[in-house]
Amino acid sequence: MATDRDATRAWVDENTLNFTRYTFKETTGRKFVVGEHHRIIADAIDQILAGNPEYQYVMFNIPPRYGKTELVVKSFIAKGLAVNPQSRFLHLSYSDDLVKDNSKTIMETINSDAYQRLFPEVQIVGRSAKKWYTSAGGGMYAVSTGGQVTGFGAGQVDAEVEDEEWDENEIDEFIPAKNGYKFAGAVIIDDPLKPEDAVSDTLRERVNNRFENTIRSRTNSRYTPIVIIMQRLHEHDMCGYLQELEGLVENGGKWKVICLPALSIDEEGNEKALWDHKHTVKELHELAEKTPYIYETQYQQNPTPLEGLMYTKFRTYATFPIGNYTIKN
Repeated sequence: MATDRDATRAWVDENTLNFTRYTFKETTGRKFVVGEHHRIIADAIDQILAGNPEYQYVMFNIPPRYGKTELVVKSFIAKGLAVNPQSRFLHLSYSDDLVKDNSKTIMETINSDAYQRLFPEVQIVGRSAKKWYTSAGGGMYAVSTGGQVTGFGAGQVDAEVEDEEWDENEIDEFIPAKNGYKFAGAVIIDDPLKPEDAVSDTLRERVNNRFENTIRSRTNSRYTPIVIIMQRLHEHDMCGYLQELEGLVENGGKWKVICLPALSIDEEGNEKALWDHKHTVKELHELAEKTPYIYETQYQQNPTPLEGLMYTKFRTYATFPIGNYTIKN
């Protein structure tokens, strides 16, 4: 006979959004306010968990404070371990404090009564926020993008392919989900660059080179997903760099991009705010007026050269304005 626990687990197992709503409410006592963009993000995470090859390398470009870390880091990792307790995650950000805080929250979620009631098979060994493991051999390593990442790999090592006729040179034809694929972890990069560092060519290139020289090689499998979550900061930030280098899935390239601007135009030609709970259309227009560069990059995901937005309007006069002026020698 099915129990309440069985029904709850079936509902939570159904998709990442249900999982997030359940764990958030049970651990914080607050309802997770769901926006349409959360559904889009959660659907993409479900594709990653299922092993859809088009979602192996994913970028989420979302405005700041719109729930991206809650879904793409905290919920993704906690649910990934529920799917497979052997999953291994490498979590990076520009801030060492941020990744450690996220790690602590994930541990607290997994250790909560609500999570353990549904997923008792996931047991954490150790309590270090930087690195911890599960009793099944999974775990998480949380470190800044500039920190030491060697010694830990995301995902699990591939099992040997039994089909002797399979050609390694035809890897693009090999579909993981049809060959016994099982999700086993991911590299998750949340805001690899500080906004104030984005205007520096040196700092941007340092982060991009770090990805190429160190982070990219931290996958244990050819199928381990790499996920980048960030608001756009510059034309040549990590997302811009990788899109230029490796292209988009839709064009035969590598990266699936989930781009969600704060303000868009609906099918009827009306302006639509991405999440009214955070910003209304009016508030977004005010933000665009006050800080056009931040608005275009971080909120609209449309990085524009700073010099192009330096002067947006010039006041002109038919005659020189008259006023009281004091000229000091």
